[in-house]
Amino acid sequence: MTQLAPARGPLGKFNGWLHRLFDSEMFSSKQILKMFYPLLLDQIAIHLIMVLTTSLVSSVSQEALAAVSMVNTLCYMVTAIMFALGSGGGVIIAQAKGSGDEDRLRKAVATTTMLTGGSMLFLSVALYVLANPIISLLYPNLELVVKEHAVHYMQLCSLSLVPYAIFHAIFTAFRSVGDSKSALVLTLYINVGHLVLSLLFINVMDMGVTGSGLSLIAARVLGCVAAVVWVFLGKGMLHIRPRAFFKVSREIVRPIIKLSVPFCAEILLFEGGMVVVQGYLSNWGATPADSTRALAAHAVALSIMNLYQASAFCITQMMSTVCGQCIGAGKLDLAKRYKESMNKGGRLVLLITVAILFPMTPLVLKLYNPNPEALKTIYFMLSIAVLPMPLIWCNAFATPGMLCSAGDVQYPTYVSIISMVVGRVALGYVLTMVLNLGPVGIWLGQLVEWLIRVALMEMRYKSGKWISFITDFKKPEAA
Repeated sequence: MTQLAPARGPLGKFNGWLHRLFDSEMFSSKQILKMFYPLLLDQIAIHLIMVLTTSLVSSVSQEALAAVSMVNTLCYMVTAIMFALGSGGGVIIAQAKGSGDEDRLRKAVATTTMLTGGSMLFLSVALYVLANPIISLLYPNLELVVKEHAVHYMQLCSLSLVPYAIFHAIFTAFRSVGDSKSALVLTLYINVGHLVLSLLFINVMDMGVTGSGLSLIAARVLGCVAAVVWVFLGKGMLHIRPRAFFKVSREIVRPIIKLSVPFCAEILLFEGGMVVVQGYLSNWGATPADSTRALAAHAVALSIMNLYQASAFCITQMMSTVCGQCIGAGKLDLAKRYKESMNKGGRLVLLITVAILFPMTPLVLKLYNPNPEALKTIYFMLSIAVLPMPLIWCNAFATPGMLCSAGDVQYPTYVSIISMVVGRVALGYVLTMVLNLGPVGIWLGQLVEWLIRVALMEMRYKSGKWISFITDFKKPEAA
């Protein structure tokens, strides 16, 4: 364990605080920071590029922005299986890393990759064929031009699902073992590629929504190739031979599926709630043009919110990785300690994030060229979500990462569903449609959703019931 440096001045005191917070027999504060910095750059790259690509689409038209935003939400539902299998596999990988079982770790990576790739192959075909009926069913009152954009973009997105699934499985494996540097490199491949190709196809070649879809396909293929090469040529625990990916380990499939089903249900229902929200927002206002403007404003706010969530997602991922490895090593007390330490450090990170980004938000909004009335609405929506983040985000979203790393995945799923239905969907509908607050009502409902999550997640953690789910690895040193 690293010795505490003498505290000299504010920097010395801060270093001492970091040592007290993160040093242990498994990790040092230096190791934690080595995982955090690449992960932070990874998330900043992802979310900054999402903002820039969304602003490029907004330069086409607000109809194109509304269409792309709706389809992205639908595609998140479709990729729920991919993300769920990746999350389930990530838990197995992190625990195997903590226990030192290299054979199980490699089997988990290969099996997760094959499961996600196969599931997305089936879903991509279905999505391409059924694009028109799906859009017509979910958004019957859309303007014709928005509907045409949405159907076309959905078909293009479906073609990118298989390479994205393979990329995501390998990317998750690197993050789960704490190799944030490799994850960062892979992120740069896929996201920088997406940005550059978006600039080329949308701005230079003036291809509009088609350009956005084509850039997504090309970037995901590039990311897939890079991930596969990276894991084939890598060293250590994540060096996997090509033939391993043609063997699905039955002993690994079962725990992955067991963990993935609740993850999948949570993502499906969460994104389903987003679809419901967009559905009633598409009916808001006196004319279809009003609803298009509302959808576009909501899309811009969601896009900018991604910048604030970059550091927040780092905390969630670090919680799962570090606590998962502690639990895999049988060190339950240490996992509990890191849960508290990650939340404390996370609050400071989010406070710094908000202090830096909030004053810059009006400048970022100019990328989207909104009209003055929409500008005020977007800024107000962001204020509702951003200002409380340092106080409530970690307890609402990082604490569940600790529970899931122990195998307790059902309870966080139930909480996510309940809080989303009560807050974002039900209360959001009342505020948006009944009280006529428009998109602002959705964001107020989301804040209530977060508060419900805080109360229920912390209650579960303090109850200790999640400990009973730790069964597959070393017996914990303490209960």
